[in-house]
Amino acid sequence: MKTIKKRLFLYLTLFIISLVVFYIYTPALNIHSQEFRFLILMLTIAVISVEITIDGQYFYNKKVKYGALIIPILLVIVIALGNLVNGVLFRATDYADLIEVEEKSFQEDFPAMDESSIPMMDRDTAQRLGDRRIGSISELVSQFVPAETYTQINIDNEPYRVTPLQYASFMRWLNNRSEGIPNYLKVDMVTGAVEVEDLEENIKYSDSELLNRNVKRHLRFKYPTRIFEDPDFEVDDEGHPYYIATTYENVFWFKQLEPTGLIVLDAVTGESEEYNLDSMPTWVDRVYSSDLILQQLNYKGQYNGGFFNAMFGKRGVTKTTDGYNYIPMNDDIYLYTGVTSINRDSSNIGFYLVNMRTKAAEFYPVTSADEFSAMQSAEGSLQQMRFESTFPLLISLNERPYYISSLKDDSGLVRSYALVDAQDYQKVITSETVDGLIAQLNGQSTSDADMTEAEDEAEIEEVDEEILKQISGEVENISQAVVSGNTIYYFMIDGSIYKADITLNDALPFVEEGQVIEGEATEENEFKVIILD
Repeated sequence: MKTIKKRLFLYLTLFIISLVVFYIYTPALNIHSQEFRFLILMLTIAVISVEITIDGQYFYNKKVKYGALIIPILLVIVIALGNLVNGVLFRATDYADLIEVEEKSFQEDFPAMDESSIPMMDRDTAQRLGDRRIGSISELVSQFVPAETYTQINIDNEPYRVTPLQYASFMRWLNNRSEGIPNYLKVDMVTGAVEVEDLEENIKYSDSELLNRNVKRHLRFKYPTRIFEDPDFEVDDEGHPYYIATTYENVFWFKQLEPTGLIVLDAVTGESEEYNLDSMPTWVDRVYSSDLILQQLNYKGQYNGGFFNAMFGKRGVTKTTDGYNYIPMNDDIYLYTGVTSINRDSSNIGFYLVNMRTKAAEFYPVTSADEFSAMQSAEGSLQQMRFESTFPLLISLNERPYYISSLKDDSGLVRSYALVDAQDYQKVITSETVDGLIAQLNGQSTSDADMTEAEDEAEIEEVDEEILKQISGEVENISQAVVSGNTIYYFMIDGSIYKADITLNDALPFVEEGQVIEGEATEENEFKVIILD
């Protein structure tokens, strides 16, 4: 009787532990899921351990001392053999064929981008701008913080990064979970403007939910056998929030997951609908992950000539460069990355462009400097400023490939922009605006792009002669905006609005209402000198 009670207790404990593990990690109940196979293996070992613990003498007397371990050992052997047979050693060319790549001409086929809508705000800059925007709204910052998602999408063919708010802490979740999350952030990747989008109905299902309304857990209970990873936050063209979960199946037995469709979850109502790849909504921008695309492009470059050529002959073996970026075109998001030889000689032999919704891939054979050489050249053009270049975008101007990147200061703010000739990376143009870069490239004379030394001196003299007025007072209100890549702060002092460029004082981001400001301003209320107490 004691043995029976002990067995019941141990199995009940094991059952409860298994439920807790499943609730926390939510593996798919599918033998093709690696997490599920690992869970089965651990449960098998746990069951054997329970039996040995309860009645070890019985096991020894029946001469099954080692026989009980056959099941987990067989599982490991079967999985290991299956992975070997279906690995690159025996199926190298099959791995190379996972993605089809069409070769095209850069001059004739590379998509042109609207020069006025080049997305220069990278994820880091978007996150900084979003954090500052929320920090200026007291009723939100006390309860919510921006999630780190910042998904790049297109809305009405315009590039944005979007991210939901999330509960600031466990207590904030307890206090607000019944009402949900009232806003998400939308960052314009061209201008840097941050919009706090108000929702008619609050977000109830999100990554920051801790129980059943957590998006991954909610989808797991509704689709227990579907294999999917962490869902991506997106909004449709009307601004309604959704989470997109791409579903997968293995291509080679237990190896190599490949998308088969997607599940669209309404973040407000929790309703979901499953689509195959041919019937998904047109507003969905991201079905294939960047990691999967890069993995398959590298399979293509490495194993196109077979496994032994990849290991020994290395004829025609290529790899993607160590970075990538996203280019919005034709209301879709494209992953861009360079292609280089395995010798790492700081040059590219071409570029890949892959649609992240359809996986349609194109290769443009253009010999050029790699992205990191272009970044170093851009930084060196303003070496005295110690700016740091973001990973560049590839664009076509005058039917030539150019790298364009933002140059940031030590605080992460965008101070300038650089345009580097991809085929002659020593040719660099810098400007405080993107329009200035294009103007210089086209030989135009503008105040931003092609100012002579005489014009510079005249402008300085004009500023010196300008009449400045003394300003002193408490800040009644404060706001900020990004204008031509520069952060501008707006203050209300004694009922009047003044503005100040971030370059005037590094402490401007920390100014609070009620703080005293002194300085000199123009007749147009623009600070030229600012002193913070």
